[in-house]
Amino acid sequence: MRKHLIHSPESAQALKGYDALNPLALASEHPLVLPGATDVNDKAWNHLYGAMVDGLNISPSNFQLIYPFTTWDWPIVPAGYTSAAQWDFCSTVPQFSATGEYTSAGTAFNDSYGAMLNVVSAATSDPKLKADIEQARNMLQLAVNNYDTIYKQSVDAYVTETGGTNTPPYTEWLGTMGGRSWQAQLDSAWQNVQAQQNVYNQLLSETTTPGLKDAQDRLGNQDYYTKLQDPSLSAFPAVPGYSIGMDATTWLNKVQAGTGGSSGKIGFSNSQAEYDYKKTWAGGSASVKKVFWSVNVGGSWERVDEFSSDSSLSVEVSFKAWDQISITASRWYNGAFVTGVQKGPFIRGYSPYGDTSTKAVWGPEGIMSAQKVGMFVCYKPSFSITVSASTFKAFSEKWEVSAGLRIGPFSFSGGGGSSSSGWKSDSSTNTFSGESTAETALIMGTSINLINPQ
Repeated sequence: MRKHLIHSPESAQALKGYDALNPLALASEHPLVLPGATDVNDKAWNHLYGAMVDGLNISPSNFQLIYPFTTWDWPIVPAGYTSAAQWDFCSTVPQFSATGEYTSAGTAFNDSYGAMLNVVSAATSDPKLKADIEQARNMLQLAVNNYDTIYKQSVDAYVTETGGTNTPPYTEWLGTMGGRSWQAQLDSAWQNVQAQQNVYNQLLSETTTPGLKDAQDRLGNQDYYTKLQDPSLSAFPAVPGYSIGMDATTWLNKVQAGTGGSSGKIGFSNSQAEYDYKKTWAGGSASVKKVFWSVNVGGSWERVDEFSSDSSLSVEVSFKAWDQISITASRWYNGAFVTGVQKGPFIRGYSPYGDTSTKAVWGPEGIMSAQKVGMFVCYKPSFSITVSASTFKAFSEKWEVSAGLRIGPFSFSGGGGSSSSGWKSDSSTNTFSGESTAETALIMGTSINLINPQ
């Protein structure tokens, strides 16, 4: 049980100032950098973003390239259920960057929405009701503070145990031996949060802010929730629902039958000019922590520095199929209400876009900033990498014993030393080439909807 209504570190901050753990105020961990300020690793991610925009005709007004690579193999489940991996991915708020990191333990969009609702001013002319609402909000804050302390500790334990790989996803991990004790603590703390939220919501029925009580009721309506399908999570409470336009199995069946997705090709070189991130919806890009070029040798992934620094390198990635799959929040989300309160009213200390004395509700550093409304997926990517003679010679030894290669978000299973993989090296052209042998699809990016942009 995680990320229902308001219980996340970020949503707690929404009630008490919302700055230190703002999910989109990433100056300390992910400083925004403009073209010209990137290192060779960031430069490769930059080139890939531009290549995808140009090669696949994707609009930079809503496209986000994500990392690390994420497998799209969510199972088909009965109606009313969702796999933990699907829920974590669809619910997580995207980092405010054209190239962003996906973390399965990140803030959920439904949490951001709930936090926003709790800073909408509940209008009343009754001084006693006003005092009761303030007291209820304070009690809610205390409950949230307690929950968030436990939640942060659980995330730290999760990252330590999994090494930040998102395997298994955070919610699924809560059902494992390492996560169960945290789940029990979270469940107990959440029950108190829910009780205090119910008291606060009840008082809203006596206020006059149009639509606020209805929005809160819809957010808490279990008819719009889904149960987690994973057997180890059978005791978990339902979570706010998200749906996708097509499941992975159906999409792959269509692709393999020749009726789904589109073929595509992208390419770039180390010598080309960097893509101007100011053209994107985010207006900048975070420095990317994930290594762009890596090779699997002996079961371990190693950075390929020869590729990053070779000015002669050019790469082409082709897809047997790629597609965009929609992601939709269920009816617990009232988009019309969000639009209607773009200019407020908000409680003291908050304003629509923030200033020197108030916290932002919208925008890059706001409570609500962006949501995932789609994901870009691909199947059977193949690659061709041409390098200088010196790089070809330096990398050939690793190539011969490789079991896999990663190019940004694309993961290629196979190997240069395996005749069955079909991977090849050509010394006459200094080219390495191959195709993924994996039968699952990959998620390579998301489609972003900005909430009330300024």
